[in-house]
Amino acid sequence: MRLTTYATAAEFLAAAGPTLAEHEAEHHLVLGVAEAAATGRAPNDDLFLASVYDARGLALAALMTYGYPLLLASDRADVTSASAPLWDALAAEQRLPRYVIGTVGQVEGAVEQFTRASRDVAKVAMRQRSYKLTSLDALPSSSGSLRVATSDDLDLVAEWISQFEAEALANIGTRSTKASAARRIAAGEIYLWSDPDPRTMAASARPTKRAIAVNGVYTPREWRHRGYATACVAALSELLLRRGFELCVLYTDLSNPTSNSIYTRIGYRPLRDFLMFELSAEAPRR
Repeated sequence: MRLTTYATAAEFLAAAGPTLAEHEAEHHLVLGVAEAAATGRAPNDDLFLASVYDARGLALAALMTYGYPLLLASDRADVTSASAPLWDALAAEQRLPRYVIGTVGQVEGAVEQFTRASRDVAKVAMRQRSYKLTSLDALPSSSGSLRVATSDDLDLVAEWISQFEAEALANIGTRSTKASAARRIAAGEIYLWSDPDPRTMAASARPTKRAIAVNGVYTPREWRHRGYATACVAALSELLLRRGFELCVLYTDLSNPTSNSIYTRIGYRPLRDFLMFELSAEAPRR
């Protein structure tokens, strides 16, 4: 096994990107975060980027932004041995993560390798599923319309992002700021479903060569169960496909049956299941 770390996201993509792009939808989270950093759409500092190769080629790719989970990507059935040099490199840099996300059937071996070496413990923090959409089913009927958020919506968007993160992400990751909300609005990533006032928010994120993610779907409690979120995600997905993306990707928490049913209703199909593990708080942190 040969581990290589990279100084920039561009170098990481040049090395690992071609292999990961063979299954672009499945690896969209890692590819999208790396692309955003490489093109300047997201901060490129404080990234940990690594690949592990063996005689057969790329065995494991890893990416982490400080304060966020370690993301693992591989097409191998088992990444246990490939993860050993990765954990060694993270420990050497004192950057062992609090959370790690990977595909079901792969990430368990990587986490087992960590706990075996460190004698720490790990527990499942979230079960996730990725979906992809290549064409929409019949669009749902709902009053209102989709519009892009503007600077006039900044306070509302920042508040809704904060509420979304509190509900969906709990204590995972660094909280977004009003400044980051402003950057996303300026980039044209935030959309609102209005009837006539804003009722639901959704966002586009992490564009890659063929795909783009839909995330940040949030409806305040008083406006839920009225079809707004379904209509918003459907309209945004249709817009993104019309812009030339071949597919849309999104991730859900499997403990939320409502969100999962919303997406399948408009044409999203299950892609892969993921696990997010929380590693022992006693492990050394940066």
